[in-house]
Amino acid sequence: MPHKTLSRKPFMLMLKDDSGELSPVKLDPTLANSENALIVLDEYNDTCWVWVGRNVNMPTRMHALRMGRSLQKSGHQVGSTTIGMATSDLVEIHEKNDSDPDVASAIDEFRNAISGRWKFDDKYLAYEEQKAAEYEAEPVRIRDTATHERPQTPPAPPPAPPRERATAPAPPTVRAETVSPPPEPERPPATGNLAEKKAAFLLYSAVKNADLIYTEKFMRDGKMGVKIEAPGTMVVEALMDGDDLIVEPADFGGGEEAEQIKQEFKSWLSKM
Repeated sequence: MPHKTLSRKPFMLMLKDDSGELSPVKLDPTLANSENALIVLDEYNDTCWVWVGRNVNMPTRMHALRMGRSLQKSGHQVGSTTIGMATSDLVEIHEKNDSDPDVASAIDEFRNAISGRWKFDDKYLAYEEQKAAEYEAEPVRIRDTATHERPQTPPAPPPAPPRERATAPAPPTVRAETVSPPPEPERPPATGNLAEKKAAFLLYSAVKNADLIYTEKFMRDGKMGVKIEAPGTMVVEALMDGDDLIVEPADFGGGEEAEQIKQEFKSWLSKM
């Protein structure tokens, strides 16, 4: 059952993110594949689903996630109908993490939600006749705010008698003394994980030698890592393991610009 009642029959709307361009498409479960990034506004389940296929590039992935969070609040207009405004739930599904039980469960829920025999209004607004019949708008309730009998206003309390002004005694003269400021506490020595510093050097090397980069944090076996993509130049994953930073692929993907980033990174490591 949906979390809120609509004044019309509920719809589903599928939007496809193609290289940062979002456009409505007819609801089709086969589009939820490894090549596509999709947003589905689901009024039956009061949910905004964001599907990111395992082969979707990082710019499109980031754009789809950002747009999904925005559409969860504002919805999307088709014709004169706004779909999915203020959706209660946002479910982001990264297909590449389907080995995780929670992600696998979300994938099953998503596929079940979009499967069925759909009909369409305004070309893209999907609805299922049997499901649509289950939802009826509640009648508008108008609260009776009319006051039939005015309550009697209680009489105002009598004014309080004026208070006598008391003359405050003059403050005693205080002799000023010079007080030395307390000594500044010693700052603790700077600490930091070596792997984190190496990751910072890697990120700086990429920023310095590429016009555009995208970054994404990930967790693997309880360890944090960062994925760095310089479009057309390199895609690397750097996993922090103790004081070590494991970078894959080790050759940064080859290529002249990737080699430049690698050499810059090695130069910083030699100074540690």
